[in-house]
Amino acid sequence: MKNDSQALRPLFQLDPEITFLNHGSYGACPIPVFEDYQRWQAALEAQPVKFMAEKVYDYLEQSRQALGDYLNCDKDDLIYVPNPTHAVANVINNVDLQPGDEVLTTSLEYGSCDRMWTYQSHQRGFKYIKSKVILPVVDKASFCEAFWSRSSDKTKFVFISHITSSTGMILPIPEIVAEAKKRGIQTIIDGAHVPAHIALDITDLDPDYYVGACHKWLCCPKGVSFLYVKKQHQAGIQPQIMSWGWGEEYEEFKSTTQLYSDSRFVNIFQWQGTRDMSAFLTVPTAIQFQEDYDWDSVRERCQRMIIETRDQITALTDLPKICPDDWLGQMTTILFPMDDPKQFKNMLYDQYNIEIPVLTDQSHPMIRVSYQGYNSDTDADYLIETLKKLI
Repeated sequence: MKNDSQALRPLFQLDPEITFLNHGSYGACPIPVFEDYQRWQAALEAQPVKFMAEKVYDYLEQSRQALGDYLNCDKDDLIYVPNPTHAVANVINNVDLQPGDEVLTTSLEYGSCDRMWTYQSHQRGFKYIKSKVILPVVDKASFCEAFWSRSSDKTKFVFISHITSSTGMILPIPEIVAEAKKRGIQTIIDGAHVPAHIALDITDLDPDYYVGACHKWLCCPKGVSFLYVKKQHQAGIQPQIMSWGWGEEYEEFKSTTQLYSDSRFVNIFQWQGTRDMSAFLTVPTAIQFQEDYDWDSVRERCQRMIIETRDQITALTDLPKICPDDWLGQMTTILFPMDDPKQFKNMLYDQYNIEIPVLTDQSHPMIRVSYQGYNSDTDADYLIETLKKLI
């Protein structure tokens, strides 16, 4: 099938009046995947008891199988969660960290996760050590050297983004995971922006914990993310909410625990009260949609647009690029001069119909551009021409 923006744009429900350059925040779901989502919801409402009490577990297993095949890992090492923040929270609550232990991270981590780690470090007495990332980043070697300079013999875990939300940079995670193994340090990787954005082979990467979103670049409906936990860490792991799949190891619950899978890990996390599982069940359709439209070539086209857009804007501003080209996929953050970032963002939307994030968490205001298959060179040209007017 054709995979250029002219063919793909009608398959998304985005407002045609808006130049949408912010796929990175919440994604956008194509019509065929959204219709599959609605079919699952209709099936649930047609037979709520039978669907929730019997059928949904088989459907979830089929969905996890498709996701496991896509990520190259065992389906029973994956559970679905509503968002990456939820997944990271479950990891934080389960890792063994004693007073004085250290977790090594960066200054670029996502705000919600950063807050959870900070809170837990205060409550439990471990240290949450941030390696400050100095922009611009030069290369992998200098990044890794600076990162590991903050480690010590008390570092028990590394928590780090695979692609950072605030910059769009693809960090050297394979190198960091490999080095962590040499040092006997466990790795917790926040890959919220990774699935369907860049290649991900979990078995090859071999992290201890990996978190990913499917509602971003895989284009599932909102509220589909996963938590991967390496098998050796699953024994004794506990969910934040204990429900009917939990308790088989306790005598008083043994006879009433509802076992939906051969995996204890799956059982205790999969059912945590009544919730609509329909979005989770669309993962196979989302994967198939991208296969049908040759998404590898879509990604290549979007990455080309990202590099060209950044080149043109930095030529306009004469401000430095924050990283080399090969650190970028379909998303990049670009330094741009502005007096009032909030006002600038509102002006782009209200006066020019451009949806784009404006960031202020670094030393210089920045805009973040993300392209998906529905974006065209025309969208990029319109952004650049608008910025020329505003500079």
